[in-house]
Amino acid sequence: MKISRLVCLLTILTFLFFPHTNISAQSNQPNYPVYIVQPGDTINVIAIKFNVSAQEIIDANGITDPNLLSVNTQLIIPGIKGVTGVLSTKSVAIGETLDEIARVYQLPKEVLLRLNQITSPSQFFIGSNVILVEGEDNLFFKSSLSSGESFLEMATKENVPFWDTILENTVGSPWQILPQETIVLPKEPNEAQANDIEFVGLPLTQGNSSVLNVRSKLNSTQASIGEIHLNFFENGIFNSSIFGIHAMLPPGLYPFHAEYINQSGKQIVIDQLILIQQGFYPQDPPLHVDPETLDDSLTKPEEELIFSKTAPFTNEKYWSGLFRPPVDEPICIKSWFGNRRSYNDQPYNRFHAGVDFGVCANLNIYAPADGKVVFTGLLVSRGNATIIDHGLGVYSIMCHQSEIQVEEGQFVKAGDLIGQIGTTGRSTGPHLHWELIVNGVQVDALPWLDKSFP
Repeated sequence: MKISRLVCLLTILTFLFFPHTNISAQSNQPNYPVYIVQPGDTINVIAIKFNVSAQEIIDANGITDPNLLSVNTQLIIPGIKGVTGVLSTKSVAIGETLDEIARVYQLPKEVLLRLNQITSPSQFFIGSNVILVEGEDNLFFKSSLSSGESFLEMATKENVPFWDTILENTVGSPWQILPQETIVLPKEPNEAQANDIEFVGLPLTQGNSSVLNVRSKLNSTQASIGEIHLNFFENGIFNSSIFGIHAMLPPGLYPFHAEYINQSGKQIVIDQLILIQQGFYPQDPPLHVDPETLDDSLTKPEEELIFSKTAPFTNEKYWSGLFRPPVDEPICIKSWFGNRRSYNDQPYNRFHAGVDFGVCANLNIYAPADGKVVFTGLLVSRGNATIIDHGLGVYSIMCHQSEIQVEEGQFVKAGDLIGQIGTTGRSTGPHLHWELIVNGVQVDALPWLDKSFP
């Protein structure tokens, strides 16, 4: 009996002095990588992000209906071994390297390589998708050694701890850090840092519009992507370029080159590969049209005319904010931009260069944004057409009109009536074909209704 009372007393004392640990809470901690579903995610999108199959994700998570995917749901990501935690993704920015990403996100390089299933640092190129493990908010800003400057001199100048900073940059010795190589330094929570140069809209995609922002002197800024030369204009604190990726440009890696003078007066030269990804455009049903509208001897002069009218770069932005739909509601789209086209039983070697609006309200056509009319007339494939210069290399072409109600040289405001829907030119029925050209390239106009460029 005394022994029993002693055991009870010891048990009570144990609970008093050694609080009970919530075992069930510990068991809820994942010992595998998980991803938290974001708005707009689908199983296929997540599978592409993490280089696994959609079926593997479905099986690992016991998903019965892949179409019912709730935001903030935790999903097990199979196939990634030796890593735990919550996964996220980012696109590689201009100038970022494996070393820099490892330093900024405080992840060992071997973990980054394993997470991304790659073997070479050269596979980190602009726009490529990088898988990361989320941690605490990292309070770092980027810097680099000047030519002839030692790490100790830089640490003294920036007032940061010398050896702690060495460790944060995942190097064993300060002599391993080379001039101009990106390093990270501790910063205060309220200390902001902005990149000198950045793309808006990565990864670059066939048929999409993008923006490149550079903090530099305007006349010092030059950039190109493959054979695409970028035109820059003053945009607040930036020099910016709006450009489009052709819908038929083969996806893959292209050389990106940029030269500019940064805020410190240094000449910066960047040569890096950038990813252009596929737009995943479907095929339209085969179309039969007047053969004359496919005759190269007739259509080639038309394309040359369009190029001559849309090539000039007006160094002024006429529009503001979002573009507006060029027709009245209810709006019905009959054919989307980028769809692959076959005419008169020919191969699918063409694409739809605009967005087709059907007649669902009335025949009115409106200016989608402010601009100057630079062409009106009858064309072989586009029929009765109006070209509006919106400035900064952005043009709208409104095609197949039955009636044109503006004149060349006229300045129009967004919403002004400019014509009537018809079926002139290469057309199988009444509709408005709206073609948007950015920096000499036809792009999908619909994102301009929801997103303000630049």
